[in-house]
Amino acid sequence: MKKKKTAVVLFPYFCNFEIAVLLSKLQMENKPVVYIGASQEIYRCEEGIQTIVDKTYDECDFNEFDSLVITGSYAKGQYILFKDEKLHKIIREFNEDKKLIAAISSGPMTLCKAGIMKNRKFIAGVEKKWYLEDENIKLKEEDMEGLIGYKDVEKMIKEPDFMLDENILTALGYKYVEWANEFIRIIK
Repeated sequence: MKKKKTAVVLFPYFCNFEIAVLLSKLQMENKPVVYIGASQEIYRCEEGIQTIVDKTYDECDFNEFDSLVITGSYAKGQYILFKDEKLHKIIREFNEDKKLIAAISSGPMTLCKAGIMKNRKFIAGVEKKWYLEDENIKLKEEDMEGLIGYKDVEKMIKEPDFMLDENILTALGYKYVEWANEFIRIIK
C-alpha cells in the first residue's frame, strides 16, 4: 500500500519560513510531499525564492492525500487565495473527509473563506477588523467567530503553541516549530 501524501499549497507571496521546519520534518519522516497550486507558473515567496508546483490542483488525485498545508502571506497573497475557488473546494473536500488541514499565520483565514471554520476555535496571526474592512478579503463576522487573533493571544496567561480543533491545526506564524511538531505527532 502506498503511503498517503501531504499537499502543500504554493501561491504568489506565500511565506516560506513558516513551513520550512515542517517540510524538513516531513522529509525526515519519509512522508511524501506534493507542492500544489493553481497553475504551473513560477511563484516567488515573500522571502524572494522562486518555486514551482509539482502539480496543479486539476492534476491531483486527492484520494492519495491525507493532509493539506496552507501557509500565511501578506495581503497580496491573501488577495490571491481569497479568489481561488478551486482551492476553497479542495479545502471543503479535505474537511468533509476529516483529513488533516494545517494552516499557519494568516493561512487560517483562507479556511474561513472556504466556509469551514464556523463553530471552531482557531488561531491566526491577524486582526479580525482587517477582514471586516478590506474589500479584497472581506469576511462576515460569523465566518470568524472562533478566531483567536494575535492580540488576543498576547493577553492570555499561557500562550498556546497551536490550536487543534478536530482535523484543523492552526498557529501564529512565530509558533512554526511547535505547529510542525504537532503536525508530525498527528500523522504518525
